[in-house]
Amino acid sequence: MISEQILRQWASAPTVTKYKHAYEEVRKALEKYLPSEALKSNASISSANFQVYLQGSYANGTSIKEDSDVDIIVELKDVLFSYDVDSLTQEEINTFHTIYPNTSSYSFKMFKNDVYNSLKTYFGEKVKFAPKSLKIPGDTLNVSADVVACFEHRKYERFTFYTRDKYVPGIKFYNTETQQKIVNYPKQHQKNCDAKNVDTEGKFKDAIRIFKNFNRELKEKGLIEEKTASSYFIENMIYNGSSQVFNGSYSDIVLKSSQFLTNDLENGRLSCYQCANEQDLLFGPNGWEEVKAKEFIFKTVSLLFEKV
Repeated sequence: MISEQILRQWASAPTVTKYKHAYEEVRKALEKYLPSEALKSNASISSANFQVYLQGSYANGTSIKEDSDVDIIVELKDVLFSYDVDSLTQEEINTFHTIYPNTSSYSFKMFKNDVYNSLKTYFGEKVKFAPKSLKIPGDTLNVSADVVACFEHRKYERFTFYTRDKYVPGIKFYNTETQQKIVNYPKQHQKNCDAKNVDTEGKFKDAIRIFKNFNRELKEKGLIEEKTASSYFIENMIYNGSSQVFNGSYSDIVLKSSQFLTNDLENGRLSCYQCANEQDLLFGPNGWEEVKAKEFIFKTVSLLFEKV
């Protein structure tokens, strides 16, 4: 079995300073060049209310030494937001549309173009326009950055005149090549992971880093393909373990984690796993393929006991 010493090394968080520089430079670029004249005129505002923040492994504190790309969110707020009112009553829906008639002519495509032009003005022609994000190469920021332009998304649970409205905050953007709508809840993901990490005295995020290192080892040995298990999928899968799984030594934690994963594969519970945002299922049309998760689990167990 892989030694406790190696597992301890894999569990440790690397020193991450380069992502901070990337984040600060992107923030400076957008504060300098947004809003554009199009945003001002179409949204009838003099300044845009947008937030720039980190998403993914760096934001969640689950990065490993080999992680490279940093994910940065640029979220447009208030001016135009996306919404889900499926859980509201018809009366609440009518009230919502009365208060928010959505008359703005400013679109997601326009916002993404504005963010792109702002970054290109600041960083130069190396900034690339990709279907899901805007890409800044590593030789520009010392680390490659994926910048996701998005609107605020609100998944409403209540909407009335007389009580505080309640919604789950998220983000929405489009694949500008296929027009696929993408809704995610990065702040909920981070909030829930932080809470679980506190409950497990830091061992939850340690376990995530260990399993990400298993993934790295499996890919380096050619035992799984590059896209079998993403860091995001692994993080969400490990989130489904109970707090008791993360007690004891790192050897104990990996053994108990492997056991709960294989048990849930056998009893069919794996297909019901939630993402850490607790809004989406991990497996499904837009999620992880269960057959790939199964391959990752079995290969990880084999590597744990050094059978591969």
